[in-house]
Amino acid sequence: MNGWDDLVSTALLGTGRRRVDPAGLPAAVRPLVTGEAEEALLTAAAVLANYRRAGHVPARPDNRLPAAERDVRPLVPPAARRRLLRMPSELLGEWLRAVHQKGMRVPPEHLPALAEAARTRPGLRPPLAAVAGPAGSWLGERNPEWSFLVTVTGDRAWEYGTPLQRREWLRRTLATDPGAARTALGSTWTREPAGERAELIAVLGEHLVPDDEPFLETALDDRAGQVREMAAELLARLPGSRLAARMRERAARLVQPAGERWAVTLPDPDDAGLLRDAGGVRHPAELLRRIVGATPLDHWTRYGTPEQVLARAEPGVLRGGWVLAAGRQGDAPWGAALLAAADPASIDGTVTEMVRLLPARLHRPAVAVLAAKLTPQAMASAVALLPAPWTVELGAGVLDWLASHPGNRGLGGAARTAGRTVPIGCLRHPIATAPLPVGAAPWWRELATTLTFRREMHEELDR
Repeated sequence: MNGWDDLVSTALLGTGRRRVDPAGLPAAVRPLVTGEAEEALLTAAAVLANYRRAGHVPARPDNRLPAAERDVRPLVPPAARRRLLRMPSELLGEWLRAVHQKGMRVPPEHLPALAEAARTRPGLRPPLAAVAGPAGSWLGERNPEWSFLVTVTGDRAWEYGTPLQRREWLRRTLATDPGAARTALGSTWTREPAGERAELIAVLGEHLVPDDEPFLETALDDRAGQVREMAAELLARLPGSRLAARMRERAARLVQPAGERWAVTLPDPDDAGLLRDAGGVRHPAELLRRIVGATPLDHWTRYGTPEQVLARAEPGVLRGGWVLAAGRQGDAPWGAALLAAADPASIDGTVTEMVRLLPARLHRPAVAVLAAKLTPQAMASAVALLPAPWTVELGAGVLDWLASHPGNRGLGGAARTAGRTVPIGCLRHPIATAPLPVGAAPWWRELATTLTFRREMHEELDR
């Protein structure tokens, strides 16, 4: 971001949320920018406006731009450079991450086109910035639209970085210095815009620990609904939290055994405490699902095994709540029981999430369980909902299922999902290496081509 754009952004956000970064101003302007945040902003704007009007010394042949710092990493091999020119857009992120993992860099002449692609696809920005290195920073400093390529290091990333750079800093620092990361988050929390608070609390959730409970309890009263929802979600992932205890007490009161069934009482939608813990939703059935979903699963197992508990309930709200709880608490026995008991008519993303809870060795059989319950078309929809990243066993299970329906023309969507999502260990599956079956649907050839392209893409980086 250039100096003037930085001042405009600071003025729009307010000096309480963002301060003027002197490093972004011309050297002649910096010494004149002093005082408190508001005074510094107005002074910088006044001085920089006159500085820009004053013109500049005409460029001379020897007045060249400084060169980018030297990047000692090797370039990707020639075959990989040629492949980049015909890279499908949906595989570009995978290729960039593989290049970074190999410790290589992209030829600088390709960076402008890649930066333009990443400008409209935020998911490409972190891997592109990693492989672009100093040349990418050089370009980002000269084109504000490519500022995501600029490497901002240390605490400056949190103080002056773009929203994406700040989230990446928080993610890295939570892993390396969690105390410093949480202190930094708390120091700016009340000044962050609502959307950014929701993004930052989601990053915190990737490194959730019990000590986060006081901060999250406070966030339950945030003025932004997104933040309240995320805080309730994260607290529900902590079985020892006060929210979990409150939900356990509500579940014990509202859901009680009655013979071979459960007797259910719907919660009061005007209960202010419940609304706070449930993120503000008011529909009684959804409130009940959230209560069950935030109740520690050991509350139910005093009534029997997961299979016995599930047998008491009809498909619906209770089972939906247990699916939510099993996903949050990472409980494999409950995940297996819920997958086995799933009603084919109600299999959705929350049910397929149960696959993630199982040990990797059970992923392939789990795909077979789903396939046995569903029609091929319904299974194709379920494949799109399977949680990524896929394990080798999960990918092999999906490819096995596709290979068992070679002539079904309605599986193109599932085949495209599998082609992009199966891990490297699946790229030599027989569906990609065996001859095309007689009467195979068009998706088979497309899938085999994608798997082969990806395999060659990775092999080229090893040459």
